[in-house]
Amino acid sequence: MCRQWLRAYNYIRSIETFQDMSPDLSVRHQVNQLLSQHRRPLSAEAWCEEFQREIPSSQRDTLLFVYRCLESYSGIEFNRVRPHDRLVDDLQFPLVCWFDWSTRFCDEVVAHFGIDIGNCFDETRIHTLIDLVAFLDACIASSPDQAIADLEDEPSA
Repeated sequence: MCRQWLRAYNYIRSIETFQDMSPDLSVRHQVNQLLSQHRRPLSAEAWCEEFQREIPSSQRDTLLFVYRCLESYSGIEFNRVRPHDRLVDDLQFPLVCWFDWSTRFCDEVVAHFGIDIGNCFDETRIHTLIDLVAFLDACIASSPDQAIADLEDEPSA
């Protein structure tokens, strides 16, 4: 009998945990609604051009990778997102994404670019999309350790 209660308790706890780790769909809707009210959508090409004005050295492949991944994780209409948008304050990433978005991002960086950023990627230190793109560009160009050092040296906009 005790075993059955333990199984039931574990089942209930797993449902509660699932809810805590799942995206908040109402917040996701609010973010999308706010973006759609104030911004026109950009084509993928125009989106990349806007980022390249801020980070001229950034490669189109890197930008499209970030666009595709972050849109997939968040459910946010990324064609309305801009370079200076903050992941936490503006886009509510901790609330609109699955809890493991940063781990998935690191895994996809390995698969796409062949570099492992898992040991140095800390999403709490990435404030804006510019920060994320600059970090990823630096990792691709040099090494993940150097990229994190560069991020520490430059204050976020």
